[in-house]
Amino acid sequence: MSTRRDEKSTNEDRIYIFENMYDNIYMKKWDIVVAILLFILGTVCFIFFEAMPITILEDSLANKLLCGFFSRLGMSFLFVWLLLKTGGKKYLLFDRSFLKTLLWSLPCFMVAFINFPYSALINGTASIERMDLMGLYILYVIGVALLEELIFRGVAMMVIGDLLKGKKHKPLLTALISSLVFSLFHLTNLFAGADFGSVMLQCLYTFLIGGMLAVTILKGGNVWLCVLIHALFDFGGLLIIQIGTGNPWDLVFWILTIVGGVLCAGHIMFSLLKLERNYVPE
Repeated sequence: MSTRRDEKSTNEDRIYIFENMYDNIYMKKWDIVVAILLFILGTVCFIFFEAMPITILEDSLANKLLCGFFSRLGMSFLFVWLLLKTGGKKYLLFDRSFLKTLLWSLPCFMVAFINFPYSALINGTASIERMDLMGLYILYVIGVALLEELIFRGVAMMVIGDLLKGKKHKPLLTALISSLVFSLFHLTNLFAGADFGSVMLQCLYTFLIGGMLAVTILKGGNVWLCVLIHALFDFGGLLIIQIGTGNPWDLVFWILTIVGGVLCAGHIMFSLLKLERNYVPE
């Protein structure tokens, strides 16, 4: 991975994009064995905790949340290892620029917090029925965010960045393509029985969220920040669906979402264009 920047740009204009990924791959025989074992672990976790979940807890909903966490955690180890062994170690580390990136990402956190159904809970159109499962629910959303960010803002962006090596508009293309891949991934929910309209809506907003998270990692180069934003977004968005009842999406929710989304979109587009100007292709 290389950091490209214009000589006149400031430290906050750094761009984190993987390049020469295949040149960075250096795996000993033991590394390959570990990768295979982690793949087997992830597959076993998926089978026993997701495809045909075993019963760990008698409460069916609690068991579903716990199994959902374990299935994603098991596969996450594999993608952490892949990042470590294919030039993506930088994505997993914290450096001195992290606090600056955290401040820059405040509009992204605003979007995540807005996704919480404040109004619906206050006016009673939605309610949390299983507060006793809050701990398991938090583990579940962390597991979802962890795996998806390691895949789509980690390995996927690494591959896309390497394929776009030398392209003039690499930051823009990387963000767009990775967001599209992230969006299309959610079409798999059709096979889980979700209706077509809700899946199409999900693909739309996941494309937008994916773009926001892609620029976040291009800006700061840290996948854990993306995991945190993603987990907070899912915490609010899935709260009523998973452990509550009612309609969380009232008029106030949509107004806040539109206003917050527009403000954040402006911030993201401005930052992306700035990264574009300061990126010097090989």
